[in-house]
Amino acid sequence: MAETADEQRRPEDYTVRAAVPADVAALMRLKLLLAEGENSNHAVCASAADWLRDGFGEHAGFCAFVAELNGAVVGNSIVGMATCSRRIVTGWSGPVIFLQDLFVEPAHRRRGIAGALMARVAAYARELGSPIVELTVRADNSAQAFYRQNGFAHLPNCLTYVLAGRELTALADRDHNKTENKNAFALAG
Repeated sequence: MAETADEQRRPEDYTVRAAVPADVAALMRLKLLLAEGENSNHAVCASAADWLRDGFGEHAGFCAFVAELNGAVVGNSIVGMATCSRRIVTGWSGPVIFLQDLFVEPAHRRRGIAGALMARVAAYARELGSPIVELTVRADNSAQAFYRQNGFAHLPNCLTYVLAGRELTALADRDHNKTENKNAFALAG
């Protein structure tokens, strides 16, 4: 017997909450599953110590929310995550929230978990006074329709460019003010 939409979406089956340091192993497991699905395991090099420092330390650079199954065995209870960070856009007042990762284990999809995680990120953005939640998605990502259904709009005249690897090193080597830049960031921080 096929499930109806109401039967598939049972918020009482899970809870969305802010991640805590004890969730790092589960977050890393989900991040690796996400990378595996995108054939980009090579791009995941952060350690548990990195996640603890960067997500929960004194100067945390990102935050995470988890979807946890109610009544599940501890350790297997976290089945979804959303990670996001604040960005400052110089022409706007306040931060902009950048949604970095949204992932739900395949066995737990179509229950409303991803939508609940996105709703939590939107509420977080509103709490911080962020006028938008931004995300970058690969052109081959099948979740694009899901994002549109949840109110995200594609910006047709915007492209994402990335500088990395040898090209980043080569361009950085052309900088003649290396010490001055270091001091500028020290003053800003």
